[in-house]
Amino acid sequence: MSELNKQNPIITYIFELELIKSVDEVKEFMRENSSPYVFNCAEPKTIRFEWFLSEDEKSATLIEMFEDSDAAKLRLENHSASHLVEEFPEHFEIKQFIVLGDIKSDMKEKLADWNADLRGNIAGFFKGID
Repeated sequence: MSELNKQNPIITYIFELELIKSVDEVKEFMRENSSPYVFNCAEPKTIRFEWFLSEDEKSATLIEMFEDSDAAKLRLENHSASHLVEEFPEHFEIKQFIVLGDIKSDMKEKLADWNADLRGNIAGFFKGID
């Protein structure tokens, strides 16, 4: 059971994206390219990687969740070293990149080039899913 207002190490990325390519191409990229690639990365502390598409199919949201700042940093490093670094911007324009949670200073340096909106943990709880 979690405690109310206790800090936790969880980091969440939220990407708000505008589609550049067709909906079919974007769905294929999500299902057949990026999701399988990330699923098979050696990232044991990546706990969520999910795509969502707006009802009008003009925008998408990508949510990634990690056990801690080091895991979030590893995901960013793996992305930067992969084929996705070139293919992602062919499919999407990043409208907003929000990073939730208390990240380490080395991670802040990595995120500087991403124009990320950093938001630290203030209050609440995380119960998780069993």
